[in-house]
Parts: sequence; C-alpha cells; structure tokens
Amino acid sequence: MKYKIVTGILFFMINLTLWAQKEGHTSLHLEYFYGTILKHKNKVSHLAITNPDGFILSYNHKTTPKNNNLAAYNFPDWGISFIYHNFDNAVLGTTFTTQLNYSLYFGNRARKNLFYIKLGQGIAYNTNPFDLETNNKNIAFGSHLLANTTLGIHYKHKRVFKTFDATLGLMLSHYSNGTIKSPNLGLNTLSLTTGISYNFDANNPIDYSQSIDLNNSSYKEGIKLNLQLSGGINSAGNLGTKQFPFYVGTVYLDKRLNRKSILQFGSELFISKFLKELIAYNAVAFPEFPEEDGNSDYKRVSLMIGHELDIDNFSIITQLGYYVYYPYKYETRYYERIGVKKYFGQKWFATASIKAHLFLAESIDLGIGIRL
Repeated sequence: MKYKIVTGILFFMINLTLWAQKEGHTSLHLEYFYGTILKHKNKVSHLAITNPDGFILSYNHKTTPKNNNLAAYNFPDWGISFIYHNFDNAVLGTTFTTQLNYSLYFGNRARKNLFYIKLGQGIAYNTNPFDLETNNKNIAFGSHLLANTTLGIHYKHKRVFKTFDATLGLMLSHYSNGTIKSPNLGLNTLSLTTGISYNFDANNPIDYSQSIDLNNSSYKEGIKLNLQLSGGINSAGNLGTKQFPFYVGTVYLDKRLNRKSILQFGSELFISKFLKELIAYNAVAFPEFPEEDGNSDYKRVSLMIGHELDIDNFSIITQLGYYVYYPYKYETRYYERIGVKKYFGQKWFATASIKAHLFLAESIDLGIGIRL
C-alpha cells in the first residue's frame, strides 16, 4: 500500500512539474504537519488520544499585477492540493483529500518575509468509517466520503535558495460528511506545519513593487434581489436512520460595500424530510413526553444575515440564521453556514456550503440562484 502511495505521489509530481513549466508563474509546495485532535464533544474523548500527522502536496498558480481585480487581495495564490492525513488511530483510519485552496497575503508582496492565510475546501476519502459490526467506535465518520475544510496562518521566507521558499504555519482542519450518513460528529485537528516550495518562475519572478490603483467606480451597486434553491440528502443523528432529501428556498437582498464585501439579509424555508421521520420516530420511542406526539410540523423558516467576500467572480460566504418558525425543537435555534459561490456571468451563480448548529453539521447544501 505504501509503495502504491509513493509511486502515485511521484507520478503526480512529475506531471505537475511538466505542466508547471508551461504555465509560467507557478510553484510546487510540499508540507509536513503534526498535530492533535481537538475534543469538541465529550463523545469523541476516546478518539482524541493520538497525534495525527501527514503531508500536503500543492500545485499553486501565482496571480500577477496584470489582474487588477485581485489587487485588493494582494494578488493571492490559488491551487490544488493532495492531503494525506494519518490519524495514528486504527479506529479513525486515514484520509486522502483533494482540495482547492487560496492563499491571501499580508503586506507588501515584494518583501522577502511574508505572512499569509491559506483557505482550503475539498473532498476526502476515509479508509475506516463507522460500521456497526466491525468499527462501531468511529462515531466521527459515518461514511467513506467526507467534506474537508482547512484554515491556516503561515510564515514564508522567500528564496532560501535561488528557487526555494520555506514555510512555517499553524493549521486547523475539519472533516465532516454533513450528516449525509450517521453517525457524524466530525473531527477537528490542530497542527503545526513546515514546508518548502519550488518556484518554476525563479528566473522570471513577478514584480510586485509596482503600485496599483484600487479606485474603480464599477464596484458601486444598488441593492440586489437574490433567489436561490438548494438541496441535498441527509439523515438524523440516530444510528441506522435512512437518508432523505431536503430542500431550501432562500430569498435575500444584498448590498455591495466595496470590491471585497457584500452584505446579505433575507429569509430561508427549510423542508427537511429527515426531520419528518425523526418526529414520527420520537413519538413512538418516547411516548412518555407530551411534546413527542408526532404532530409537529417538520418545516422551518428563518431570518438570515450574511457576508460575501468577492474574489473575482468567486466568493466565500458566511451566514448566521435564526428560526422564526420553529415548531419542533431540533439542535439549536441558531445556525451558521460557510461555503463558496461561483458566478456565471452577471446574474447566475452556483453555491456549495455546510450548514451547522454550533459547529455540529446538519447538511451539505448544493444550490443555484440568480442575482437581479
């Protein structure tokens, strides 16, 4: 198995090297990390006993001052990463992740010493998810496929050698399947990282010293109406429960403040079939509780506020919601959502996000919408 992994990595690196040489301003980054599992719930205490480690192999593309739309973000790097995460725990197994990532830099990019934030979102494969007969202790991962989110802050020292940069960092990594299949308590790890980058453009580096005019009147907009339809599949937290579809209708207004920030305010309607089944199940399982009579409505309506970080037709969205129609008590009355949005032209967009209650995931939502 290890031989296959090493062979695959070498094949991946060779192909990226050949591609990168044709692509101009690119780099290849290899990073090792070592950390600890965060005990976000007492139920995962038996899992938070080891020190996971692994590596990240990334191909990164460097944006240049030629793209004035990215000047406000100090010309971020973007790329694709492969992550090998060994939890050093037979119950949790190992995860292999493919991820898209952005690196946002602080200060003058022409300096030799830089700090940057790295954001990543991807799909992971876990080798040893929950199984009632063979692995019933893994209540963190209920399925092979998981969503993975990483957030890190890093220090980079440029040109340690002519073509190499060195990095140090701190990374938070989250794995969850969005309750697509139970159980799904998820897992968070905090890791120290160290790495080295090979720059394919070492003989033709980007000149970041030139000044950029950030004033652009085209970023002044009025209030816009957004209509969005989202959905997916999920299940209740009980073991053995089936998967059901859910639907979310969202109507909200947004107002652009500047080239980076758009504020949102609106309402959402949730039609979650798993909640209908959970209400019926609890009415039978807990007849001693008067509120569990099976007659509660499974639909929910909320008010939502949010922020959209616009990065050249690609956005990072963060939202907070509160249920104003909440006939059946499920998790908390508040929820949070984090995700991404991609615009196609001036009006249409697609979204992918994770909705959670106090960081306990309820669903992974995929949606389409229009901005009028």
